[in-house]
Amino acid sequence: MTIRPYTPADRAACLAIFESNMPRYFAPDELPGFARWLDAQDAGRLAYAESLAEPYFVVEVAGQVVACGGLGIYLKQPLLTMAWGMVRNDLHHQGTGRALLQHRLQFAATHHPSYAVVLDTSQHTYPFFEKLGFQVTKVTPDGYGPGLHRYDMQRPAQR
Repeated sequence: MTIRPYTPADRAACLAIFESNMPRYFAPDELPGFARWLDAQDAGRLAYAESLAEPYFVVEVAGQVVACGGLGIYLKQPLLTMAWGMVRNDLHHQGTGRALLQHRLQFAATHHPSYAVVLDTSQHTYPFFEKLGFQVTKVTPDGYGPGLHRYDMQRPAQR
């Protein structure tokens, strides 16, 4: 398993990973937003004006991109957000997601140790994040669409 920075050549694989996780983990209407976000990455632009940087990573296994995820680093407050993290659906529960999340958390601790880390996820994956120190701060029923609830979570700064 290799974790490396995303490149534009990874775009199709990342979109396929997203699609493999619909509709259980991502609502289909989220796909265009992810594609626009990748377009900004491909063009070397920030997807969100309030961001400082948006490092994005992919996981390769046997030469194939099987997972992707990154961070948004916000200028206006000491805060990082997990951005578009996902593992190809047929590879769930094999440690790939944990390795990618730990890589992103290590990046956060190294470069921004005083920043809290936040994310939003669904009822299907919030227990995974709880195991790694995230706490639920808000639940929005149907927050992503019918039957797909939004869980906002935070991990305190690790100083």
